[in-house]
Amino acid sequence: MESTPLMEDQSANIESGAPTGNGDEWGDGEGAAVAEANAADDAINATSRRTSVSNPAAEADEKKVLTLAKNLCTDWNLVHVLYLSLFTTLGVTLRAFMERFFGGDCESNAAGHPVDDWLWPLSHTICITANGRTAQYGGALFIDLPANMFGSFIMGFWTGHSVELPAMPCCPHDHPVQEQTGLYLGMKTAICGSLTTFSSWNSQMVLMMDGTANPYLHSQVLAAIFGYILGLQASVVSFRAGRTLAAWIHLRRNPHVFDSALSKREMRTRKYHNHMPLITAVVSFLPVGALFGLFLAGDFVWNISFYREMWIACLVAPIGTILRWKLSTLNGKFSFRGLFWFPTGTYLANFIGSILSAGLTALQYIDSKENVGGTWRSPILAAISLGVAGSLSTVSTFVKECCEIGEKYPPFDKKAFGYSHGTMLSCCFVGLLVYSPIVRYL
Repeated sequence: MESTPLMEDQSANIESGAPTGNGDEWGDGEGAAVAEANAADDAINATSRRTSVSNPAAEADEKKVLTLAKNLCTDWNLVHVLYLSLFTTLGVTLRAFMERFFGGDCESNAAGHPVDDWLWPLSHTICITANGRTAQYGGALFIDLPANMFGSFIMGFWTGHSVELPAMPCCPHDHPVQEQTGLYLGMKTAICGSLTTFSSWNSQMVLMMDGTANPYLHSQVLAAIFGYILGLQASVVSFRAGRTLAAWIHLRRNPHVFDSALSKREMRTRKYHNHMPLITAVVSFLPVGALFGLFLAGDFVWNISFYREMWIACLVAPIGTILRWKLSTLNGKFSFRGLFWFPTGTYLANFIGSILSAGLTALQYIDSKENVGGTWRSPILAAISLGVAGSLSTVSTFVKECCEIGEKYPPFDKKAFGYSHGTMLSCCFVGLLVYSPIVRYL
């Protein structure tokens, strides 16, 4: 039988999966299902079009997040990275020696582990602070309290009361060093941020609350609570004292900045030379190189284990500082539930640093208990805790933000209180979650 054009069309339709047009389109009941599916797709497409048109805020937030992520990965200033790395070494070194001077060497002396160097004769009888592991009382005055107070004081000194004041209080407003943003960044973000440490402070309070590491006093919850309170209040007072000193120096060195009759246009900057950035970089590099060389000599020539920890810490500390610097770009960038005022980057730096420090502190306790650290493992753990975790977290920037938030908003607004105490509570909680299972069950 010869095929007709109609039969050929129906055969082609059957092969392609299209309806045959004979009343049995897609089979019994399949046509209705296909129609429902098409209607559902049309509804979804229409909804997505209405959402994209009627919710521009969501698109703006998405673009903002993508922009922030791109900046975190690509926005690198090599001069700033250089200053951050160099000045982090100075900050970590100063913090380590302040720990020893105010109480660390006292505890080493009691434990029979002297550090036979130039500082030992001066510091082994000074017993102001404690690390929470020994029978020495006064654990609320934690081992890093002097360093946190001093770093917060320096932060207040460099910050001042207004961003319109010259960056360097000790120099005239028209001195070319006032234009060295890398130097200013290094002093505030690197020196102050790595000299102070939120993670080590939090880890000691966690260690005291847990009590496993102290066979003499066991759990010291009340002392740890006072340690949080005293640590915050002492750092805030130090920050404000630094700002006050900066104002006094500005009044003497740059009195015209307080004179409203003098316009900013009259405050011209002198140009001594155009190679000031090179001079400041070289001057900054010389003491850092000398310190690193002394630490290597202390380890390999004088065989002092403390200096092995120091030169390793100086190598890895810039990692924490640079990560905190990049995280700081997130501050004030999120408007979720009105949290545009919240310093997201600083909070994340302290939170992550607290987790890292708690884990390393627990591993150090296990090494000391089982005596399996050897000549390299224990110094490496201590160096990562001192360098990376200590430089990633910061107290100086933390108290600076607490003070600025409290001054910007009325007292009953509670933003500064929520930020400061919320940070301490959350970091304490996560520190206990990390530290306690390791020291108790491993």
